[in-house]
Amino acid sequence: MSRRLPIVSLVALAAALAGCGGDAPMSIADGPVLVNLDEPPPERLSHMRLLEWDAGAASIRYNDRVVPYDLNTPLFSDFSLKARAIYVPEGQTIAYAADGPLDFPVGTVIVKTFYFADDLREPTENVRLIETRVLRHTASGWDAWPYIWNEEGTEAFLQVGGETRAITFVDPAGESRTANYLIPQRNQCRSCHERLVGEGGSAELMPIGPAARHLNRDYPYDGGAANQLQHLADLGMLGGLPPQDEIPASYDFRAVAEAGAMAIPAEDVERAARDYLDVNCAHCHAPQGTQGVTSQLFLHHDNDDPFRLGICKRPGSAGAGTGGRTYDIVPGSPDESILVFRVETTEVGAMMPLLGRSLQHDEGAALIRRWVASMEPQVCD
Repeated sequence: MSRRLPIVSLVALAAALAGCGGDAPMSIADGPVLVNLDEPPPERLSHMRLLEWDAGAASIRYNDRVVPYDLNTPLFSDFSLKARAIYVPEGQTIAYAADGPLDFPVGTVIVKTFYFADDLREPTENVRLIETRVLRHTASGWDAWPYIWNEEGTEAFLQVGGETRAITFVDPAGESRTANYLIPQRNQCRSCHERLVGEGGSAELMPIGPAARHLNRDYPYDGGAANQLQHLADLGMLGGLPPQDEIPASYDFRAVAEAGAMAIPAEDVERAARDYLDVNCAHCHAPQGTQGVTSQLFLHHDNDDPFRLGICKRPGSAGAGTGGRTYDIVPGSPDESILVFRVETTEVGAMMPLLGRSLQHDEGAALIRRWVASMEPQVCD
């Protein structure tokens, strides 16, 4: 399975390897995935043998049982491109869950690589690898580890302290942008991935994206396009999959990205907006999320309480995050709604999410604005 990404020339790759001495990057050809959950992860990403860059074929190659995937509506991260994959050990099976993340067995590793193209209108040209985040499911729970790629794109190194760097690129609309891109510190991973679990609400790390409703779409595998969930089931890596027509599916954001938020059918607006908030905000703003507990603003897709969704609700805290507005959502009035302000602003401390973006997601913000504007007007008092 591969996803084609031109990285470096074979000449550059050979030169980089020659300078690495005996501690050179490892290849997936050296053997199966090598993950020891009883020890901290290695300093070099390649030493887990999860993936490698094939410069000649201009593609990411994954080892056996490391399966790439995409999401219907992905999390926005300063326009970065992403390559995602799931590894499940031999003899282990993911259990299907109708809502929330799939039930991944101990030993699962989820990898997400972030990269930029110089011009996002040509996303497979002049690619710059930035980071790969590794989420491991150990016997004591999930842990998260950030790896930063070298300039040659030949190896990624563990860097728990993270990094912020200025990255300039041309966005999908042809506009030059510079992102203050955050590679999170290891501890910052908790701010998004932490959930309160069980009676008493102990805090545990959890995956965010790989839920059935987000994975229910086709992926262009080497053998041809196939539904991602069915593909995992066919590989013997996913159990309990119901019939296709019984599996929920979140909104495919490609319709918004390609045509614009104002072009999608009116009947799709609420679903598209709610699914956008579900992926981009509900990891914090949910009953088990860190921000949800304090704010009581719940943005998960199936919240059916209008007040907890923000309708005529005063925020749990004041300050710059309100933008001078009084209610989270004023139906019919996006310019009076705090939620719209927070997804549009790039002011540090006010923009949402708090981490992971320094730029406005134009189409995402336009979608939320259109959704609030489409609501039946209501006077909040």
